[in-house]
Amino acid sequence: MRPTARWLLALAGALLLVGTPVAWYLQEPAETVGELPAGFEVAADLVDDQDAEGAAGSSDPDTAQVETEPEQGTDSFDADALTPDVRIEPVEQEADPRPAPPVGVSIPSIGVEVATVVDVALDDRGAVEIPDDVQEVGWYRRGPRPGEDGNAFMTSHVDSRTQGRGVLFDLRRVEPGDPIIVDHEDGTTSTWEVVRRERITKGAYPMEQVFRFDGEPGLVIDTCGGEFNPQTGSYENIDIVYAVPADA
Repeated sequence: MRPTARWLLALAGALLLVGTPVAWYLQEPAETVGELPAGFEVAADLVDDQDAEGAAGSSDPDTAQVETEPEQGTDSFDADALTPDVRIEPVEQEADPRPAPPVGVSIPSIGVEVATVVDVALDDRGAVEIPDDVQEVGWYRRGPRPGEDGNAFMTSHVDSRTQGRGVLFDLRRVEPGDPIIVDHEDGTTSTWEVVRRERITKGAYPMEQVFRFDGEPGLVIDTCGGEFNPQTGSYENIDIVYAVPADA
């Protein structure tokens, strides 16, 4: 091979090595885009300060310590407390005025087609549970349902060593204006519009914005993001998407 040809071949190889990561970087979305509407603040008496501080120092998105309102419909009924001569007349059960719980979620802009939504609570540490199946999305059932006042909160693992990419792997690519469709248990659907996506550093979780139990209805979805740290075995960041009703 002539010297000139070898030089050109080496130059082409160098350009390829440099150009590939540059092209990959240019394809990455901005870390934070969009604006939150007014009123995305939680009432001060619904979040415990000590719990919020503990969440800020946690290493995972599911370690947010949340003080919630009591679940509805959990009051017990003591039949023995009734005297024998008391007759209880049957009453017609009224329809639940609340929106039905979510059972599926779609994010067309990133190829998520009706991911199964399962309800989750808190683990032994007081942290929001995350489904083991990375193709499922967990909805925090002790918080608002989608469509109720406050934020309905959903989360999922970004990926898994054994299962591969999770259903929310590309959540970092969602943009303001993108639709999110929620399927409800009663067969109805609700459509939401993304207003903001942000990447935060673990240890600085925005509790006041995410865990909101009053005010205008909102939908918040998060998953891990950023660089993976092999020493800690987790990602360095969390990607959070905020959405409001599409007809708001």
